[in-house]
Amino acid sequence: MALSLARCPRIASLLAAALSLAPAFAAGPAAQAPAAPAQAPAAGVELSIRFYDKRIYFPESDIPIKVTIANKAPSAFRFKLADDRVHSLSFEARTPTNRLLDPSDQYRLAMSDTRPVFYRELSIEPGEEYSFVESLGRYLRIEGPGAFTIRASLRPELDAPSPALASNALSLSIRPSPGLPPAADSIRAQTGEVLQAQALPPDEVVRRTIAARQKGLWNEFFLYLDLESLMARNPDQKRAYDRESDEGRRRMLERYRADLQLSVVDEDIVVQPYFFEVLETRYTPSRGFVRVLEKFQSQQLRMVKEYSYELERRDGIWYLVGYSVLNKGTE
Repeated sequence: MALSLARCPRIASLLAAALSLAPAFAAGPAAQAPAAPAQAPAAGVELSIRFYDKRIYFPESDIPIKVTIANKAPSAFRFKLADDRVHSLSFEARTPTNRLLDPSDQYRLAMSDTRPVFYRELSIEPGEEYSFVESLGRYLRIEGPGAFTIRASLRPELDAPSPALASNALSLSIRPSPGLPPAADSIRAQTGEVLQAQALPPDEVVRRTIAARQKGLWNEFFLYLDLESLMARNPDQKRAYDRESDEGRRRMLERYRADLQLSVVDEDIVVQPYFFEVLETRYTPSRGFVRVLEKFQSQQLRMVKEYSYELERRDGIWYLVGYSVLNKGTE
């Protein structure tokens, strides 16, 4: 016999309560709706990178990269930027064979630090952009010459799982260190200590270079010579050098260094003076000129010459990149 729920209000109310609870019991903890995914960066927001001061880079160079976040969207773009930007930004570098460079030790330490990350919340209005400069060496370990493709990623919400902004690709070429000598040639003969270029003024660099040649100390003589620039003074050698691979260029520099030591090429810069005097020093933040009077013994004659040395400053170190000679006669 059918039972009318309308005639049994107590049963109807109990049944309605059971039906209202049924979905919660059926779902259970494992079947609950997933959390909403993190919001992707707004369309029209772009991350771009470029060299802050494009120049020739060496493995030991500081490579500043300008990072720009541009808002081309119709609404404001809000994001978090860590005070230590390694927590917001990352770089990757790949070789032509698609091998990834390792992160730097500084970046690894920052990522493994368990201390709280302090940040600012920023807002970029439509048509505006925000830029800052970061040193690539804080993020990547670049230990030798080569060609690399650089890209950056920015995490607007700091936490790694959130969608990131990806940058354009940047082509980076790292040249061999100027006149990079073999390891054995980096040792001071008298003391056994490792030779290392120092942040000296241009005239002192020239004085030490000439004095080292007077004493026959080849390792110290080559310390401040930019062999690549000196070799490029010869147009034929420069064309041949530009066509070579990185390994071929390294071999050319080694041959040029050996030829200098044998006085086969550029004899004017390796000839031993018995006397020298710095006459004039002029320099800007990046270029230097040192004029020196030098005297040489040639058989029964004493030759007098005036040298004008040209220097360039890289990463705080002055390197000798060129010279000219003016004969002043004999005495």
